[in-house]
Amino acid sequence: MTTLNTTSIKSKNISIGRYCIFILAFSISFYESSGQSFENDICLPSKLYMLSDTQNDIFTEPLIKRWRPYNDVVRFTGTATYQRRLQRVASLNEPKENTTITISLVNQDEFKTIKSITSTIVVGEKGIGKHAIPVSIIGDSFTHGAFFKDALLTKEYVPNIQMIGSREVKDYPGQFDEGRGGWTLARYCMVSNKRTQAYNGFWQPEGRYKYWGSTDFWLLVKDIQSNPKGDWTFGEKYNTSRFESKAELYNDKKGYKLKPNVDDVMYDNSKDQYVRFDGSKWKDIDDEGFSWSFNYEKYLSMWQLKSPLILAEFLGLNDFRNAPDPTSIDFTSWNDQMEKVIASYLKAVPDGRFVLMIPSSTCGILDNKAGDFTTKKNACMWELRRNIIEIFDNRENENIYIVDSGIAIDNMNGTRFLTDSIYTLPYNSYSGIDRIAVQTGNPHPYTNYPTMGISFAAFIQKYRQE
Repeated sequence: MTTLNTTSIKSKNISIGRYCIFILAFSISFYESSGQSFENDICLPSKLYMLSDTQNDIFTEPLIKRWRPYNDVVRFTGTATYQRRLQRVASLNEPKENTTITISLVNQDEFKTIKSITSTIVVGEKGIGKHAIPVSIIGDSFTHGAFFKDALLTKEYVPNIQMIGSREVKDYPGQFDEGRGGWTLARYCMVSNKRTQAYNGFWQPEGRYKYWGSTDFWLLVKDIQSNPKGDWTFGEKYNTSRFESKAELYNDKKGYKLKPNVDDVMYDNSKDQYVRFDGSKWKDIDDEGFSWSFNYEKYLSMWQLKSPLILAEFLGLNDFRNAPDPTSIDFTSWNDQMEKVIASYLKAVPDGRFVLMIPSSTCGILDNKAGDFTTKKNACMWELRRNIIEIFDNRENENIYIVDSGIAIDNMNGTRFLTDSIYTLPYNSYSGIDRIAVQTGNPHPYTNYPTMGISFAAFIQKYRQE
């Protein structure tokens, strides 16, 4: 039986409360004394996907341009019925189709509404569906860490889901995803040919050629699989994990594909050279003649994968959270690459639905083990959030949808916190009960992963074809 440490929880909440009060007071003082004309803002997609008979949370921090509230607050109205409407979160336990949520940014100096946005609720009914529904997710460490697992697999909100990909979901044999920790959208649009670069099956040479990865990578996968307790580095294990079932196609001596076809291409690391199978043997080939592109159709056919009726993309955190200036981020290249990914998928699966998931815009608090400037990261990610809504919202007629998973993240309590006194004790020789709440694992909201998958589960349930 687990015993809750209520003193620790109380101390943590006290520390967070004092932290918020300090930041609020400082922000107001700075704002009033500097004469700067910073204007706050909010953004929300036109539709919010919610799961029936489930607590669907909406946190305010992800919605706000900067979590520097001054005297600004978010108020929730609309035709929806709320379970709770609090300062930092609103929740709906029994969402109703076509009801609305209105968020208003209100300045409390004069109680003037700065901006209001209305979003329509779309409800997916959990637990229904007798036939298989093929779904795939392309993402970064959030997907690699299976943010979706609780909602889609463990709790079976989505019955008979068939997850498509090249990396097997841990503890769920036969279920796959396409998560790669640390990856950006741009990284998915380039070749992987190094020993510890996770194989990228989407980036393919045009024409008749099919790229199957590098020999050293597949050798490493097989070596770790045969000796899992070996003295491997973090990068070796992290980037090769969950590829074991796909590695069965390769030999364990040189890393070549066991049963190649004509025009199969690999990168031979021992030669530092691309090679092509000519029908009898692998021969060196000049890669300067290749023209590479994102090719979803070739990826499916090469690996004999079932076409996912829903493809979700969950990227952007690694692309933008470390941008030097959140006010001057150029999203042009990212948007163009995303359009190409979408076009490639819909060409391969014309009746499919492409889901652009809004990533985290809440990387946590300033008190964190890494010393990250989390508030600046939050600002950068809010700008991406705004960009996604402005460019990709209201395009359902093109089979493009937005699912806002980011609003389910609690910026204060959604991450893990340290208990190490080196970080949490207010000062040396302090003998009181208060502790500093110090975040670890940022920007990963591990404790929020189960709730982050709910909106995606709702989307699948809404549009699954029986």
